[in-house]
Amino acid sequence: MSDEPLQGSIITSQLIASLASRTTLETPGVLRLEPTIQGFLARLGPSLQHLRNPGSQDSTFRHDGVTATISGATARVHLDIATDIAYTALDVAEAVQRRVQESISHTGLTPGAVDVTILAIEHRRGTANM
Repeated sequence: MSDEPLQGSIITSQLIASLASRTTLETPGVLRLEPTIQGFLARLGPSLQHLRNPGSQDSTFRHDGVTATISGATARVHLDIATDIAYTALDVAEAVQRRVQESISHTGLTPGAVDVTILAIEHRRGTANM
């Protein structure tokens, strides 16, 4: 067995997107991630590349309301979300940013920008309309 360190990384843009997605959905006030037509169209072009290399270092991965990009040792994320009307949208967006940046920092990467776009503000299902 060699004492030399392994080359390569297991932290991919796909992993960062998954981590950001889970962290976002666990944030109070977030109802769901919002897939967009723009995100769908952006995925069409590089879809064959993702089949060959699904989310790698120095790449971008897009999936249903989440875009994660790794460049060098920095991970950036963009999220499209729907929020619960019972919460202040700005507070929810700021909480998502903080929590996603904290989650990224646990991977050993430097958290870059975490952009949050709120596409809908709705009542949570099962609550009475006001």
